[in-house]
Amino acid sequence: MKKNVFYATSLAMLSVAWLCAMPVLAAETETEAVSEAGSTTTFPVTVVDAYDNEVTLDAAPTSIVSLAPTDTEILYAIGAGEVMTGRTDYCNYPEEATKLDSIGTYMEPNMELILSKSPDLVVASGFIDDNIRTQLEENGTAVYLTGGSDRESIEADITGLGTLTGYTDGAEAVVADMESEWNDLSAKLEKVTEEKSAFVDLGSLYSAGPGSLLDGSLSSIHVKNIAADADTTWPQLSAEKVVEANPDVYISLFSDLDTVKETAGLSDLACLQSEDGFIYIDGSGEAGDMIQRSGPRYVEGLKTLAELIYPEIAE
Repeated sequence: MKKNVFYATSLAMLSVAWLCAMPVLAAETETEAVSEAGSTTTFPVTVVDAYDNEVTLDAAPTSIVSLAPTDTEILYAIGAGEVMTGRTDYCNYPEEATKLDSIGTYMEPNMELILSKSPDLVVASGFIDDNIRTQLEENGTAVYLTGGSDRESIEADITGLGTLTGYTDGAEAVVADMESEWNDLSAKLEKVTEEKSAFVDLGSLYSAGPGSLLDGSLSSIHVKNIAADADTTWPQLSAEKVVEANPDVYISLFSDLDTVKETAGLSDLACLQSEDGFIYIDGSGEAGDMIQRSGPRYVEGLKTLAELIYPEIAE
């Protein structure tokens, strides 16, 4: 699998499902911070992140740097984009986020540039390099890690960041919208009478295995992932394994149908001969971002994926 594809997908598909604990409010020297969105948080505040780390801020942050596209989306959705000062090269949504200074890539951030922003808070995924995190914390910067791999844990990430940053009202509104969208999608999925199986090709037959965001997504929309029983989160299946599983749907985030058929051993795969059996989603496009990022647009991504696999539920 090409390095850039695996990197792009790994940023979005956070692989371990940890639920954030409810925010714990500190009792000493309490002050209130009210954002322009009208949210109120009592500071200092301590929130437990997705990896059970206690993160404390003594006052409302005035400079936040995001180290992942998912986190940038969350911060803007809850209203905290107004205090963001940095993002990565891959943070492309919302459009206004692209106007922020980039601190480089997730794997190779410019630490000097990050620190020049004097961030109170850096938000990152669990894939953050330990050395980067240590440097940030030694410089007095709080680091909050997100780790959503299903709707509930994504909503917990959003709620936790809302409390930590003071944008509680914004976070609650985002979560409420996601719940409403999920209820609508769930009602549509009741029309599905026969569950389909699917293979997700991330490139070179690498796929989304157990614990990945896409594996959980497929399960939630009543689709059997043929890589769900793999030994790793990102397994590389052989063509023989794919043919043996005989999926109803082949979902490619990397190659078009003609290119997939050129893969030795796949040309006769039954689903590749069917009009509805092959689904191409540009992994770096809007739909690809929505289904691979564990943020506010997650349920929109689920709906997109579900309607492609089950056209009968589309409005």
